[in-house]
Amino acid sequence: MSKKESSKTTNHLIYMVLFALIVCTFAVAVILLIDYTSEAKSTQVEVTQLPPQEVVVPEIIPNTQVRLVGVGDNLIHEALYSQASRRAGGIGYDFELAYQNVQDIIASADIASMNQETLMADKYPPSAYPMFNSPSELGHHMTDIGFDVINQANNHVFDKGEQGVLETIDFWKTQDIAFTGVYENEADYEQIRTITQHDIIFSFIGMTQFTNGLSLPQNSDVILMQTEDEQRIQERIEQAKTISDIVVVNVHWGIEYTHEANEIQRNLAKKMVEWGADIILGHHPHVLQPIEYIEREDGTKGVVVYSLGNFISAQNKAPRMLGGMIDIMIEKNHEEDKTYISSVKFLPIITHYGAGFSNVTNYLLEDYTPQLASTHGVRIEDSTFTYEYLQETVASVIDEQFL
Repeated sequence: MSKKESSKTTNHLIYMVLFALIVCTFAVAVILLIDYTSEAKSTQVEVTQLPPQEVVVPEIIPNTQVRLVGVGDNLIHEALYSQASRRAGGIGYDFELAYQNVQDIIASADIASMNQETLMADKYPPSAYPMFNSPSELGHHMTDIGFDVINQANNHVFDKGEQGVLETIDFWKTQDIAFTGVYENEADYEQIRTITQHDIIFSFIGMTQFTNGLSLPQNSDVILMQTEDEQRIQERIEQAKTISDIVVVNVHWGIEYTHEANEIQRNLAKKMVEWGADIILGHHPHVLQPIEYIEREDGTKGVVVYSLGNFISAQNKAPRMLGGMIDIMIEKNHEEDKTYISSVKFLPIITHYGAGFSNVTNYLLEDYTPQLASTHGVRIEDSTFTYEYLQETVASVIDEQFL
């Protein structure tokens, strides 16, 4: 064999060995790939067999709101009940005209509160100043147009003695309302009046600074809450706060016919807010007094209206023709379990009548006109009453933030 042929044979052997190595390498790679694919498929099958995870979305409870409207003294003079008697044809009493211009606001409120200045004791005939008593038809009309809270603690509460008080209490117990301020006995007093609206619980308390020098018999079981008994007031407010979100106090106080709140009012208001009162509705002066927020030491706050003036009356001086409604929105954050006052608005009200106290009725100031003001019967005795006077008085007494 020549040298050239020997070299060719050697090269051929080398190629054959290389080919064999390539074939083996490819075979190993194919086997590994098959194993890997098989393992991957097995793993994928195991993943898809896991149960799907449930996604839990937390429930969001929306805030709830309650609209509370408060008015001042429902002061029923002879002109009012005499006109109501004539409209009913002498059979009962028809008070529709007196309140027809404002009753829609009362009806639209979730809760409406009023100070009833006069008793309703049917044992006695209707009477006016200085010893008031009104027919029970008035009380029926007040609840019919939407009042839910009646305060009877005021300076005329003893005008017909103990019997007049008890008859008035008995009447209000026949109505579906929260009746406050004076109570039949200790057991009655212990039942704090509450109303629940939209998951917000309200407690109601009433009290008076005055009784016109009148008092109950010493052995009487009747309980009247009075502003001088601060320990009782504190205990009552603190107890009410434990069972409710919002504590509302009706208080009969201050100096009649003055637009300024005095130190007694301001000091007691601060104490009551600190004890837990959230809304204080003042009456008795028969004219408007300021509105303000009072902040507690913990940074929360309450609101006080020192006097809402008259809701309606047949008095005969210009300032006494101007009263008002306080319109308060209360909101509850259910997530944080916090309840607070979210807005406060004041709506002025005018008591209007013609000559001789004819056709006594009330209007919202926004619906009143200069023409009506020029025909008001009060001008016979007090020429200061004008449409401009009403606007100026509201602006001077009520802070702009509440208008």
